[in-house]
Amino acid sequence: MKKIVKSPKSRAQHAQHVTFMKNVSSAVPESMATKYGFAPQWTAFNGALGNEVANYKPDKGFLNTPEVVSIDRKRDEVYLFYSRIVRDYADYCPEEEKKKAATTLAFVFQEAGDVARKELSAETALLNDIIERLQEEPYASALAVIGLEEMPEKLKAANDAFNAIFVERTSAEREAAFATNLKTLRPITDDAYDDMVEAINALYAVNELVAKDEETRTELGEIIDNVNALVVRLKKTVGSSTSSSKNPDDTPEPTPVTPEITAVYQKEGGDPENPHRIERGKQTGVEYQGFTLKGQDGTLEHVIGLVNDQDYIEWINPETISNVTETGCEFTMVPDLTEGQYKVRIETYDGGSPLVVEYPEPITLW
Repeated sequence: MKKIVKSPKSRAQHAQHVTFMKNVSSAVPESMATKYGFAPQWTAFNGALGNEVANYKPDKGFLNTPEVVSIDRKRDEVYLFYSRIVRDYADYCPEEEKKKAATTLAFVFQEAGDVARKELSAETALLNDIIERLQEEPYASALAVIGLEEMPEKLKAANDAFNAIFVERTSAEREAAFATNLKTLRPITDDAYDDMVEAINALYAVNELVAKDEETRTELGEIIDNVNALVVRLKKTVGSSTSSSKNPDDTPEPTPVTPEITAVYQKEGGDPENPHRIERGKQTGVEYQGFTLKGQDGTLEHVIGLVNDQDYIEWINPETISNVTETGCEFTMVPDLTEGQYKVRIETYDGGSPLVVEYPEPITLW
């Protein structure tokens, strides 16, 4: 006896799910639903499908997110540039007047803390406070003494440029947050689909067993055949075999893997007792999970960085990065970098959006 078979709809991606359900809607005409008495189920199904279609948008990252990362990096560079000039004047300037002025200015930066590593909006607020203070006495006069009168203006320009694009991004995020999630809408469509299918199958079965009306057999049979053809196509699309005895809807979704760097070590000649002690110029291994290496422009430029205690990033030469896989890579440690401790940071555009991951343990270069 004919019936509409089980479909692997829960395994389908959003685009596949929407396409399948829209095709089912076309295969089950409203006129047939009215004629054979399953109009309530047809109406509920098409209403749920309409909501899903209206809220469906292909998954994509915010288009300006890479710009956010780039402009924040530029803002950090401006801040670190001026803070280091002030620090160097305060520590090493041989002219007493300039040394004293820089010491006064250094107090502003010390009090603000590690600004460049703060959360984005917190960094914006801290920089606004620093800019205001630098325009007041005694800091404005101190800037004039060491010839850095332009510092507040430069900091403000960098901070304002970042804040403008950040506001655009948060507006997009807010819009997305209020949009109805397809994970909520899809089960409603699925339930309505199941109810309609059950009604069609039941009506066909009753006719075969009791009424035996040829027109009913032909018209409902055509609907069943058309929907089954769509089910077969969907099974092929999601990689399910039509002969499998396993219910595709019972297949659990894979558990997401948390993006993280799991190991950093010297490939050869390292110290087993101190695996995070790495000699400069040596081949270094990195193990990770949950992402792949991909730069903003598709290359490995500005992907692996070494961050010092001043939050300055030394980017690994992309030409030295090799053996890139889904779980790790190798690179040549920078040969002329200052000895000391560094954090290993990866900034990848796997999936189109920036992902920043830091290794939890510092490494020591020697």
